Amino acid sequence: MAARVAVDYYLATARLIGDLVPGDPLTSLVFLTIVSRMFKARAAKPGAGRRGTVTVYAVAKDLGLSYETVRRHVKRLVESGLCDRDVQGLRISAKIFARNDFQRAMGRNHENLQALRRLIR
Repeated sequence: MAARVAVDYYLATARLIGDLVPGDPLTSLVFLTIVSRMFKARAAKPGAGRRGTVTVYAVAKDLGLSYETVRRHVKRLVESGLCDRDVQGLRISAKIFARNDFQRAMGRNHENLQALRRLIR
C-alpha cells in the first residue's frame, strides 16, 4: 500500500509541475533537477555571492541523459522565462516561485503531501 500511495503522490506532483512547465515531462524533470541542485548548492555554501547556479552537464549527469538532450530542454525553459542562463550556469529566479500559479501549485502539493503522510501512518 505504501508504494501505491507514494506513486500516486509522485504522479500528482508531476501533473502539477507539468501544468507549469512547457513541453513534455522530461522538461519538467530537468526543471526540478535544476531546482534541487540550486537548493543543495545554497545549503552547502550559505552566504556565497552568486550561489546556486547549476551546469547543464551536472543536470545531464544527475538524470543520466546526454548533454545535448538536457541542453534542448534547458533551451525550452529559458525561452519560456522559467530559467536564466549565463556564464555562471543555470538558475531559477525567486520571482518564478513567487508567481501565483507556482504558489497555488505548491499549496496543492502541500495538501497532497499531507494526504500521503496520513495514508502511510
